[in-house]
Amino acid sequence: MGKLYQLGENRVFWMAGAAYLVLMEGIALYYQYGPGMWYPCALCVQVRAWVMGSLIFSVTGMSLVRKFWWRWMSLNLTIVMMAGALYTSWYAHGVEQGTVISSCAMGAGFPEFMPLDRWIPVLFEAQGMCGQSPPMPLGVSMVEALLITLSAPLLVLVAVWAAHVQRIVIGDVQ
Repeated sequence: MGKLYQLGENRVFWMAGAAYLVLMEGIALYYQYGPGMWYPCALCVQVRAWVMGSLIFSVTGMSLVRKFWWRWMSLNLTIVMMAGALYTSWYAHGVEQGTVISSCAMGAGFPEFMPLDRWIPVLFEAQGMCGQSPPMPLGVSMVEALLITLSAPLLVLVAVWAAHVQRIVIGDVQ
């Protein structure tokens, strides 16, 4: 657990996480605006919003890595955002596979107090149909790729979180 705790204290860990999330957003934008132009559906832009939230809290963690309680807050909020992205991706996978009977409403479905699709339409405007995602390398769909690319870092974050919980329980926090 000590190594996992030290990982959370490492600015490079947070920087790598932020770079990973920027890469995820970049790949999504490439598929949206690059050759083939796959327009994102409501669920896709919601995943994008969760990932953007994770990015914001990863940058916060990177900036305040030496302050335990700020790092703890950033770790918790990054986990919540990544879990939200994973849940939404799982739901989108169900829609894509036909195991979830659902339809996407027109629009992105953001709340009135935070209409990201109107504030930043280049990132968050939903224009596509749910249940269709572009094929990715290795023969998986984008939604299937999201399930993998969100699960792996989430497992690492939860392990780092557990190491921090252990430190809190024994009272060894600065």
